[in-house]
Parts: sequence; structure tokens; C-alpha cells
Amino acid sequence: MSAIAEKRDIIDIAAMVEADPGCVLLDEDLYAQFIADLKAGVKAFVPDLSTATSRKKIASEAYAITRKKTAIDEAGKKMNEDRRKEINIVDAKRRAVKADLDEIAADARRPLDQWEAQEEARIDYCKSILKHIEDCGNGFIGGEPQAFGILLHELEEKIVINSELGEFEEQARVAHKIALDKVKAAFEAHKRAEADRIELEKLRAEKEERDRAEAARLEKERIAKEAADREAREKAEYAENVRRQAEAAERAQKEAAERERRAVEAARLEAEQKAQAAIAKAEAEARAIKEAAERAEQERQAAAKREQEEREARERDREHRGKIMSEAKQAIMAQGVKEDVAKKIVLAVIAGEVPHIKMEF
Repeated sequence: MSAIAEKRDIIDIAAMVEADPGCVLLDEDLYAQFIADLKAGVKAFVPDLSTATSRKKIASEAYAITRKKTAIDEAGKKMNEDRRKEINIVDAKRRAVKADLDEIAADARRPLDQWEAQEEARIDYCKSILKHIEDCGNGFIGGEPQAFGILLHELEEKIVINSELGEFEEQARVAHKIALDKVKAAFEAHKRAEADRIELEKLRAEKEERDRAEAARLEKERIAKEAADREAREKAEYAENVRRQAEAAERAQKEAAERERRAVEAARLEAEQKAQAAIAKAEAEARAIKEAAERAEQERQAAAKREQEEREARERDREHRGKIMSEAKQAIMAQGVKEDVAKKIVLAVIAGEVPHIKMEF
């Protein structure tokens, strides 16, 4: 015998439903038996439509069934209202729990948030030191070109590299050595170029002095020759013999003078060639220094351009990430979440703290 049959032996189902209309809503077997009994009762009644009593009984039975339907429906409504009250209480508690636990979680994370903010500021400071060192190596302080003395003073005296830079300390030391070597090399090149310029001016002055001395010597020879000619002519007037001797002496003097002139001219040409070679060498070295400086400037401009492009790429990426994060936050707020909570949820997703959820940028 089934449990429903045993129950019906003790209490009539109609009486049970009358006492508790909602009982058939939670017990499928009881509901099936209740429906079966109603159908059996309807089927067992044989109406006689020719009599008013029979017709009245039909209407009475149908009305009784309708009343049972109404009672069961009302009982179901009440059960739903009771459940709904419980659900509302649970939902309210859920909201309170979320708010309280979010606040506690924020308090728990606050030291880490503060540390991360300090760490970010420290890293930014270290990077600014690296950038300042690199700028000094390229000849700039505060975006303005500076003299070698100022650059060397900045690198050797003012920039201090110690353990405060943390993991950037070794990188800073390497960058500092590279920058200092670059400035010293550029300074030495500048000094060499200046020394070469001074030497070139000295060689030019010496050549001019030699030219003046040669002109004076030639003028002296010309005057001497004229004097000798005059003397020879005077002596020729007095005596032919003396004239011949004078002519012989004059020829000998001329030959000696020519030899001396040729020797002087050869020495002058040799000195001039040496001076011109020295000038050409100095000019070639100056051009090489200038070309090296121009290459260094081109490299600096290329590095600055690359840095600008990287900075613009980082800015575009930051704006894109900010847009995606803002849209995600707005979508979460549309579900009834407060803005600060929505922001924390988005940051938690990006940090990978929410399992099975990932944000694509």
C-alpha cells in the first residue's frame, strides 16, 4: 500500500485540502490523488437534466470545484508572498554583506595600495635620474644645451648614485659612466679642434713672416747689385784692367748670388710645401671632427625621435586601456553597482584576482 493510500485511510483528501489548500502544491502524489478523486466524483454523478434538482446539483458541484481552485490559488499566492519576503530579506542581507566585506577588503588591501603608490613614485624618480644622466651625456640639462664645464660638474659633482636607486643602481652607474665618457670624449675633441685651429693660425703667421723676410732679402740683394753695378761702371771709366777685374768679380758675385738665391728659393719652396701639407692635414682633421660631431647630433636627434614615438605609443596605449576600463566600469555600474565598487572590480579583473575572468585590451 502506497503512502498516499495510507494517508487517505486516515484522513480524507478532500478534508485535507479543505484544511490546507496549499498542501497539494508541494506534494505531487497528493495532488495527483486529489485530481483523481475530483474526476472520479464527477464521473460517478449521473445527472438528470430533466429535473431542476439535478441541474442545481451539477451547478453546485462545479461551483465547489471552482472554490477549491480559488482556495488553492490563494494559498499559492500566500506561499509566494512568504517566500518573497524571505528572498527580500536575504537580498538585503546580501547587499549589506557585499558592502561590509568590500570595505573590509579595501582596508585589508590599503597597505598594499599605499606601498604600490610609493613604489610607483620611487620607480618614476629612478627613471627620471636615468633620463637626466642620459640627457647630460647628450649635452643637455633641462632640455637646454650646456657648456662642457657645466655638464662635467653635473655628472661628477651633483648627480649622486647610491642604494636609494634600488634595482636601478647598477643601470644608473653604467649610464653615468657612458654619459661621462661621452662628455669627456666630446670635450677632448673640442680641445683638439681648438688646438689645431691655434696651430694652423701659428703656421700661417710663420709663413707670412718667412715671406716678408724673403722679400726683404731680395730687396737687399737688388740694392746691393745696383751698388755693385755703379761701382763697376765707375772703376771701368778709370782703367780697363780694373774694369775687367771688376767684371770678373761681378760675374763671380753674380754666380754666388744666383747659387744663394737658388738655395734660398729651394728652401723657401720646401718650407712652403711643408706648411701647406700641415695646413691640409689640420683642415682634414677639422673636417673629420666636424663630421663626427654632425653624426653624433644626428644620432641624438634619432634617439630623441624614437623616444618621442615611444612616448606617444605609451600615451595611446594608456588612453586605450583607460577607455576599455571606463566602459567596463560603466557596464558594471549599469547593474546597480556603485562607482567606487565598480572601479575596484575592474582593477581586480585586470590584476587577475577574479578567477575565470580576463579583460582584453
